[in-house]
Amino acid sequence: MVEIREIESLPGGRVRLILENGIRYTLLKSMLRERPLEVGQFVDEEEYADWVLKHQYRSALDKAVAMLAVRACSKGEIREKLQRVGYSAETIDMVLYKLESNQLVNDQEFADQWTQYRAGQNFGPRRIAMELRRKGISEEEAGAALEELTGEQMLNQAVLLARKGLRRAKEGEDSRKLRQRIFALLARRGYGWDLARQALETALKEQDETLEE
Repeated sequence: MVEIREIESLPGGRVRLILENGIRYTLLKSMLRERPLEVGQFVDEEEYADWVLKHQYRSALDKAVAMLAVRACSKGEIREKLQRVGYSAETIDMVLYKLESNQLVNDQEFADQWTQYRAGQNFGPRRIAMELRRKGISEEEAGAALEELTGEQMLNQAVLLARKGLRRAKEGEDSRKLRQRIFALLARRGYGWDLARQALETALKEQDETLEE
């Protein structure tokens, strides 16, 4: 048996339960109403952990499925969302296992889809890799997805951005500052130095050829 040392109210209809051994549970307030507890009360730690898991699992699974109904998600995104709501790590692990077993989540497939989607929006490999890391995708899975992007595809996308930057040039704008501005745009979008330089040179050459006609 362990003693409850603290019950802390949290935003979003949650409470944090802290036991004397340092174990913490973040619970929905509805669970505390269903099974009222007080500071100083003793609980069977193993039995209580099982109770929490049993009462959280169904609602956590429903919330995860609702996320997937909107769009494909990585395991990291689902874990982060469920953690914010207040589900225990054990509950989240069980939900993710269930989703994987039923082929509802697959981080490699998600990484592949996200990479192609963002590349189609003219984002470069560096930016895409950063986004994948934030979504909990492993370095290996992100690398495999990015390998599907060809150099020609990335160059064409970067050239499109460079052309757009040239079209937005201000009348009388210094050519050096214009190049710096477009290069900064490409860098923000996730294109490395070599690719950005090549794209800008290509766009400038096209512009010169058009003016000569």
